[in-house]
Amino acid sequence: MPFTSKFLNDKKIVITAWTGQPKDNELIHFYMSLYNHAHWQSDFKEVIDLRDSDLQHISDDALADVSEMTAQALNGEAFRLAIIAPSTLDQHLARLYEAFTHVPNEDSRVFHHMSEAIDWLQE
Repeated sequence: MPFTSKFLNDKKIVITAWTGQPKDNELIHFYMSLYNHAHWQSDFKEVIDLRDSDLQHISDDALADVSEMTAQALNGEAFRLAIIAPSTLDQHLARLYEAFTHVPNEDSRVFHHMSEAIDWLQE
């Protein structure tokens, strides 16, 4: 499975891991199910862990669709997104980052370690 999620309810954080070579339809279905999950709340922050993922099969259109879904799911709440990436950044990460900057009230940063990402989201 190219996507998994873990809710840290006490911290209001959801950690999503993207692995392998996910495809557009898998990305869209994953976020549809995430935002309909019983634990999801619009004030949650997100960590996207890309360390084991290759995004070459994800289109800009799919990223834009997820960005739009995210904006709707937030229902006007501010959005903090921590992206964990390999130490070498590439064009795929730039595309993902650009897609989420269109979410209103968005604040996102790139990290290389999970602990740094969680700490920043809790500031």
